[in-house]
Parts: sequence; structure tokens; C-alpha cells
Amino acid sequence: MSSARFAFAALCSVTLLSAGCGDETSGGPDAATTTAASGATGSGGASTQTSSAAQTSSAQSTSAGVTTARGGGGAESTADASSVGSGGGAAGDSGYAELGVCGRRSEGIVTETSFDTYQEYYLLGDEGQGPEVCVVRFDVSRIGDGPAGCEKFAGQQEECLWTHLVEFTNPRVLIDEEGACANSELGMDAAAIAEIDGRQVAYGYVFEYQGHNSVLMIYDEEQAIWKPLLNAGWGEESGDFRFDERDGFCGY
Repeated sequence: MSSARFAFAALCSVTLLSAGCGDETSGGPDAATTTAASGATGSGGASTQTSSAAQTSSAQSTSAGVTTARGGGGAESTADASSVGSGGGAAGDSGYAELGVCGRRSEGIVTETSFDTYQEYYLLGDEGQGPEVCVVRFDVSRIGDGPAGCEKFAGQQEECLWTHLVEFTNPRVLIDEEGACANSELGMDAAAIAEIDGRQVAYGYVFEYQGHNSVLMIYDEEQAIWKPLLNAGWGEESGDFRFDERDGFCGY
């Protein structure tokens, strides 16, 4: 396969955390609203930059990434088993003094046989235009193979390029301004962090799911099917994997 075919553009979609900035939703990739932004994202570590360099309208999804490999965006998200928090809204309506934007993001190296990434839940202040006021990071690593059958749900494609069973471990709070992690609609208190710690989910990846967007898939154990989760980018040659998803307004 030529490397030119697989331009990496890590785009992200509007989604809602299962208890953190809205209700759980599910749907196909055609329904999403996305916007592009420049710059790498992440908090902590020499290879990442803070998300404040890539902030755009706080009410929409933003994306950041390099353009070197497979990737794209456009999948409407469905909340996965590791989502937390409760419904978002205007600060006055929710009882919180300030209004920010909640999201989650991930970076790392993924191959057909390995998955070594981190995933962060974060809260940006000042309606998404301000600095990070909460960042909670988990290591996300492969522990086995994902369930079979991902290719049956690969949109217009005939295959999922990889599937992995992964586990969330090693939680740490990187930023917590004035207790914003727990005292916000992100809802990252000790109980929520403990609930995610040790969680196991199955991820897959489809290049150009509907002919122009690439998505991270998740396996729904209750329905025993694969579903598109969110927009993500992956470099087949480099293994670079990334997404950055804004979930909408949330009070803090």
C-alpha cells in the first residue's frame, strides 16, 4: 500500500460522556459535526503539547494531528464503557459558577499486535477558551485480541485494520485546579476514577469508514456488535494513534 494513500488526519467528533457532559448517544458516522484545528494535543510528557494550543469553538469537536498516515474523522460518537460524569449545560442551569468544555483525548503507538497509549479526560476553563483546569490520565494497553466480526460493521469497508482488547490502568491526576475534577460535570472524583481503573474494552479501527472518514470502533458486549465510537487517526507505518474529542459545555 502506498504511504500517500493513508494521510493521517486525527479528527474528532461531538460525543457525550455517559455521565459527564451529556447523555449517552449512538449513531453512524454521517451525523457528526466536526471542525479542524492545528497542533498536537495532550498533557504531560515530552511528546505532547497542552490542548490550549488547539482550542476552537468550545461547543464543537476539535481535532489536532500530523498529516503523515491513515486517519480521518466523521463518526458520530457513542459513549463507551469508560465514560463518566453527568449531564452538561449552561453554568447557571447546572448550579456551577463557571462554564467549561469537557473532552477526552488519546495518543500512543498502535500496531496490529500491540496497543500502548494513554487516554485523558479533561476540562478546559472559560467556555473552552481557557487553560486546562482538570486532566486525569490512564494508561491504555493491550491485554488480548478483540472479539471477531469487526469487519461486518466496517461501514463501506471490508475490514477493520486491527482489533485489541485493552485495559485502563495507572490513573493519575495531572491537573486539578481548585478541585475542578471532582466538583464539575466532568465528575472525575475518586469513585469515578476507581470505576475506570481496570476497565477492559475492545477497540478496532476502520480506515475511511464511509469512504472518507476513519473511526475508532468499540465492541458493545450487551448487543454483541461492533460500533463506531469516535473519529481517530492512525499511521499504518509509524503506528501513531491519536484522537481529541470535545464533548460540549460542562459546568465547574
